[in-house]
Parts: sequence; C-alpha cells; structure tokens
Amino acid sequence: MRTTVKLLGAGLLLLTATACAANSGAGAPAGTSSAPTTSTSVPGTVTPTLGPSSSPAAGRPPSQTAGRPTQGIAPGDDVVAETQVDARGLPEGYPRSLTRSLDGRTLILQAEEGGCRRVSARVSEQTAQQVVVLVAVASAPKGQMCPDYIKEIKVPLALVAPLGTRTVVLRQG
Repeated sequence: MRTTVKLLGAGLLLLTATACAANSGAGAPAGTSSAPTTSTSVPGTVTPTLGPSSSPAAGRPPSQTAGRPTQGIAPGDDVVAETQVDARGLPEGYPRSLTRSLDGRTLILQAEEGGCRRVSARVSEQTAQQVVVLVAVASAPKGQMCPDYIKEIKVPLALVAPLGTRTVVLRQG
C-alpha cells in the first residue's frame, strides 16, 4: 500500500511538472515561439513555419536603455581612475566607486543600499581643478528592525562641464 501511494505521488508530481513546463514554453530556444506560425505563399495553400512571431514593437527603434545592464558598469561608461578620486574625507563603509557617462557630464556613484540603509549624494562645488561630491549614508535608529536585502544603486551627479582631468573629492555630507 505504501509503495502504491509513493508511486502515485511521484507520478502526479511528474505530471504536474510536465504540464507546467509545457505551459511556460520551456525547452524552446530563447527568442523563438513554441507554437508554429503560418504563412501563405501561394493563394489557397498554407505553409507552417517556425520562428518568432512579429511583435507590434518590431517597427519601433530600440530604447536607449535596452541592453544596458542593471548592475555593474554600463557599456560605454568609463570608470573614474582611483588616482582621480580623493576619498580621504569619507568614513569607512561609504561608497567610493565612480563612473562617468559617455559625454563626461554625468558622474555615477555606485553604491549598495538595503534594509534601512539609504545612500544619497550631490555635487556641492565645481571648479576648474576639482568637483566636490557630498555623500550621505542614512541608517535606521538602533533597535529598529529592517528587511534583509541589498541592492546596487546608481546615483547620477550632473556636472556643468565634462569631468576631464579634474579631481573628484568625496566628502561626508
């Protein structure tokens, strides 16, 4: 009796997994439709073809953010060299990773925040020699419960002129 129950349970589990995989299109190569589409080449005949179906978005140009990663450095963005960043004014644990946009007019501070920790930054001063960025990290009061997660964020900092060879000075603020 126990063996029969186990076999029926395993069969039911296998059947459920197979049905779910069939409904989700699992096993089909990425970018292809699991259902065949049809095309007509000669009046009165229908020829089945496999491949992606045309979507309404096919005629639109790709967006500027399509293909850009959600984490890490975006293609074309440039890491600001450590020799160009003065982070001596920041306490331990504050974000120090900077990239610049393609045109050099936007600095991007990459940081991790989560739970009750929030990171913000702003440009406070720009001269011909340096750009001063104030970085603030806010935490929850002691004893407050916070959700347990971490996410990577990017804080854009607009510059009046391209960064060029100017030094970026990071300060607590």
